[in-house]
Amino acid sequence: MGAQRATRVAKALVMLCLALGIGFGAGSLVARIAQQAGIGAPSQASSSTAVPEATSEQQSPAASQAVPSPTNVAYSTWDPQLDANYYRVLGSAQVAAAPEPGTVSYGPLDALGRATGAVATVTRDSMEAGIARSRSDTSDIEPSGWGHNREVDIAMPNGTVYHGFLFNRSHLVAKSLGGVEQTSNLICGTRTQNVGANVDGTDGGMAFAEGLVRDWLFDHPDGWVYYAATPAYEGSELVPRSVIVDIRSSDGSLDQRIEVFNTARGFAINYATGTFEVTEDAYKAAEQIRSTLSADQQASTPAAPTAPVEATGSPTSETGERMVIVTRSGEAYHHDESCNGLAHAKSMEWVSVSEAEQMGRHPCGICGG
Repeated sequence: MGAQRATRVAKALVMLCLALGIGFGAGSLVARIAQQAGIGAPSQASSSTAVPEATSEQQSPAASQAVPSPTNVAYSTWDPQLDANYYRVLGSAQVAAAPEPGTVSYGPLDALGRATGAVATVTRDSMEAGIARSRSDTSDIEPSGWGHNREVDIAMPNGTVYHGFLFNRSHLVAKSLGGVEQTSNLICGTRTQNVGANVDGTDGGMAFAEGLVRDWLFDHPDGWVYYAATPAYEGSELVPRSVIVDIRSSDGSLDQRIEVFNTARGFAINYATGTFEVTEDAYKAAEQIRSTLSADQQASTPAAPTAPVEATGSPTSETGERMVIVTRSGEAYHHDESCNGLAHAKSMEWVSVSEAEQMGRHPCGICGG
C-alpha cells in the first residue's frame, strides 16, 4: 500500500506542476520523483521524440483523455475593431494532461462527424519534422460543414482585398507543429480564421498562435510547448464559431489562451450548414476603409485592386522558375518584398515556388505569393 500511495502522490505532484507551468528539467526533483514512480512526464531531455505519422482516426484511451472537450466551450462575438486580425488573447493557458513530447493526440469525431480537439507537446525536432514533411492531399477530406465553398472577395483592415476561397481546411494543430491532414485535425474554417488579416504586417487567426510556438522553439531548442486547440460549437452546428488555443512553454514564459474567430468581414455564415451569404461589396468596402486611413497609412498600403490580379514581378531562378520570399517561421510565401506580411520579418530568403511548397508554405493572402 505504501508504494501505491507514493505513486499516486507523485502523479498528483507531476500534474499539479504541469498545470502551474513548472518545467520538468532533467535532474529536477520533480523529474526524479516522476522517474521513480514510472510516470512519463514531458521533459527537455526527451525532446527528440519523433512525431508519428497518423494513419487512423482511432486514438488510444490515454491519448483521447489528454484532448480538451468541446462540450460547453465558451466563445465570444467577433468585434471587427477590437479583433481586426481575427484573434483575441483571453489570458493564461488552461492546461490539461499533455501527450509525450513530440507527439499529437486527436480527439475522436463526435456523433455529428465534427472534430473535437487536438493537443500536442511540440518540440524543436517535431516542429522541424513537420515543416519539412510534404503536405498530404486533402481534396478527399471534408470536415463537418464542408461542401459550400466558392471564391470570394474579403475586404481587409488596411484597405486591400483578398480574393480566393472563403473556407480552408483549417488545421487544429498545424503541419508545422506536427499535425497531420486527417478529419479529426481539420475544421471548416474561413481564410481569415486560418491566417488572419495581416494587420500591421503580423500574422492573425490560427497563424498568430502557431507563430508564437515556432518563434519560441527557434529560440529555445531544448524546450517544449503545450499546445491545445479546441473548436467551440453552438449546439449541433457543424461549423465552429471559434477555436480556443491554449499555449504554455516548458519555462512558463509563453503562457496564453487565445480565441480565434471563425468568421470573415462581409459574410453571414450559417454555422449549422456551412452555407453563407455576401453582405457587402469588398472593393467598395476597401475604398471606404482607405478613405479613413491617414496619409502615412495610405502611403504604406498598396492600392486596392479593381479586380483580382495575378502575382507578377518576382525574379526567376536559373531554370526559369519564379522565385518567392520565405521567412524563418512564417507559413506563407510572398512575391513582393514590400508586402505587409513581411513587415516584422526578422529574416527573408528567396527560393523557388517549388522549394517553398516543399517547405510546406502556402501563397500569401495579401500579395498572392
